[in-house]
Amino acid sequence: MKKMKIIFDSTVYIDTEILKKHNVSVASLNVIEGDNSYKELEVEVPFIFSEQDKGKSWTTSQPSPGEYLNLYEEAIKKGYDLIFVLGLSKNISGTYQSALLAKNMLKTPDVVHLFDTMLCAFGTEMIGIELLEMVSNKLPEDEIITRVNQLIESAQQMFTVENLFALVKGGRLTLAKAAIGTVLRLKPVIRIVDGKLKNVHSERTYKKLHKFFIDEMKKTTEGYKKLYVYITGHNSDVSSEAIKALIETEFPDAKITYTKYLGPVFSIHIGRKGYGISWCYE
Repeated sequence: MKKMKIIFDSTVYIDTEILKKHNVSVASLNVIEGDNSYKELEVEVPFIFSEQDKGKSWTTSQPSPGEYLNLYEEAIKKGYDLIFVLGLSKNISGTYQSALLAKNMLKTPDVVHLFDTMLCAFGTEMIGIELLEMVSNKLPEDEIITRVNQLIESAQQMFTVENLFALVKGGRLTLAKAAIGTVLRLKPVIRIVDGKLKNVHSERTYKKLHKFFIDEMKKTTEGYKKLYVYITGHNSDVSSEAIKALIETEFPDAKITYTKYLGPVFSIHIGRKGYGISWCYE
């Protein structure tokens, strides 16, 4: 039986106590303001927004290949025979590419297995939780890889934000559309499509928005027996708890995980308030 190690990137916002329990290492993305660069793991969300309130503007960047290489070499020195690396979609960030470059720097690159989730944030958390359980239960390598890839293939992710102007900076909405949408009180739906974030729909009310979420879940899960759902609320407790209750009613047999944390990198891109769901099935 191979000794297995897991490495996440810092946008897999699973509780730190769970990561410690499973001895998970984390490669940190960066948040940048002017000449100041911080590891995502070293700052808190309130700091990001307090600096924004002072007129400062934030950008983000992926971990360097060197950071991944150090984590790989450290794991190998500790006797790990196989390293699973999981993080956000390569179509959203260069993080996957950094991890791949570092793998190819190793004398024994086959010790590292990279998963491209084609997801982000709470979507990667959903896959990450299942990976943690499988490694903890000491399942065979091939079984783990096959199941994780199957879950990724079935996975869907969508979310909304409560300030349309947060989408302007990310290029997913024009300033004019954000202004019009704000006046009309539109609720946008941002969906992962081919590993990219796309603005695919909008509704005027939360009730209609939640119906859209449920209808999309039903379309993609018909005939499947096991459903895994991950819900996150980013300073949007009322709305996220409402969609959680609705999902519990519509999908009573689903395994549901509910969280309220979104870290600095994705807070920069979606703003102060938002919530979303991700699901996969077997």
